Amino acid sequence: MHKTLIAGAIVATLALAIPVAAGASPSWTLDVNLASVHTERWARHSLNQRNLGLGVTAQFNRNWSISAGWYRNSYRRGSAYALVNWTPWHLALPAGWSIAAGATAGLDSGYRRNELATQPLVAAALLRVIAPQG
Repeated sequence: MHKTLIAGAIVATLALAIPVAAGASPSWTLDVNLASVHTERWARHSLNQRNLGLGVTAQFNRNWSISAGWYRNSYRRGSAYALVNWTPWHLALPAGWSIAAGATAGLDSGYRRNELATQPLVAAALLRVIAPQG
């Protein structure tokens, strides 16, 4: 419980500090969650690979954003999340599409301690494919 409160305070602080540091109104996007890539053989065969869900992202500048949403996790349970995203690497693609890569960290629900030892804390590599309209 103590770790959860500390983690929540850190995420909330970052979520509030990023907009202030950016000094601008965010642009909002709808996020569509589709899939997980499980690298271990047992996980590919026994876990859910299709993790459908919806979320929103507030992009404050080219590198910083916050996200929140819901998806069906790898254990076939609903998961809500609140994340701070850092994407310093950008690649322009044809027809106005782009890719942003970096890291994300925050809070996630829907997992048991034996499934995700850091629950409710999460951190992961992040790869966003962005349509021309944002």
